[in-house]
Amino acid sequence: MSVSRRTFLTAAIASTFALPATGRLLAQTPQPKMPRNAGIYRFKLGSFNLISISDGQFSLPAAIFAGNATPEELNRVLKQGFQSETLTADCNVLLVDTGKDKVLIDTGSGSLNGNTVGKLLENLQQTEIKPSEITAIILTHAHGDHIGGLKGTNGLTFPNARYFISKREWSFWTGRSIKLPKFKGPEEMKQQAIDIARTQLSLIRDRVTEFEVDKEFLPGFTAIRAYGHTPGHVAIRIASGDAVMIHTADTVHINTINLWNPSWKPIFDADPEMAAATRQTILAKIASDRTLMFAYHFPYPGIGNLRDREGGGFDWQPVNWQFES
Repeated sequence: MSVSRRTFLTAAIASTFALPATGRLLAQTPQPKMPRNAGIYRFKLGSFNLISISDGQFSLPAAIFAGNATPEELNRVLKQGFQSETLTADCNVLLVDTGKDKVLIDTGSGSLNGNTVGKLLENLQQTEIKPSEITAIILTHAHGDHIGGLKGTNGLTFPNARYFISKREWSFWTGRSIKLPKFKGPEEMKQQAIDIARTQLSLIRDRVTEFEVDKEFLPGFTAIRAYGHTPGHVAIRIASGDAVMIHTADTVHINTINLWNPSWKPIFDADPEMAAATRQTILAKIASDRTLMFAYHFPYPGIGNLRDREGGGFDWQPVNWQFES
């Protein structure tokens, strides 16, 4: 990436976020309190009852999701996708009630990233499920918008849960020395990611179960190797009988930029080349198998299917909205 390109991306991030003394990225402008639509969506997968719960939305520069694309290439995609240079990225947290366990996949931002996100607990109230009733939490990776909700005002937000994370991810972020030599974002962003991961994961050190990929670690839940975004990042295969869904976590971020051009690399990936290869492999498998997909950062509620796109990449087909689950 050229110096001018790096300068552009860094400036774009700085224009969206302020970096206070705490090292946390916070939204700069407070948002007025406005009437809000429902932040939960119920659906079924086999015998499992699932709820997509909104943790809110980020506003981010489109350029950070396509660090190796030219401005002209990016602008063409944004125009075709009816998007602007500042994107809205949803944060969709999945709750799975298996009948035995109530499993939450990731915990949102909590108080880490400003007041447009961190809505998980507020929206969880609509489900009539209490935080204390969550029995298991699966962490797909240790970025702040996925683990920020671990801590509440009085300790752990989900005090009775067991916590599951890939052995590779846990070992990386809790090791003595953390190095991200292939990270393309600003140094402040990299250090922030390290600080957040260390702080948040330390809260659950005595409650963690480390799992291996390609093995069922909870009944109905299997981790899929999705390394690159972070060293131990995983997608999650959820199966109930013959019904299967893949939670892609941050394998893919934006439903136009990174689906239409899987080789375009977000600047915040730990290993951009590996992440791009992972993205192509996992998305191709989902499309060819016609598997239902859950996407953490796609437009809410983040449920749909993929199909091959003429000329390369993939198209997103959201599920039809169901008013009765």
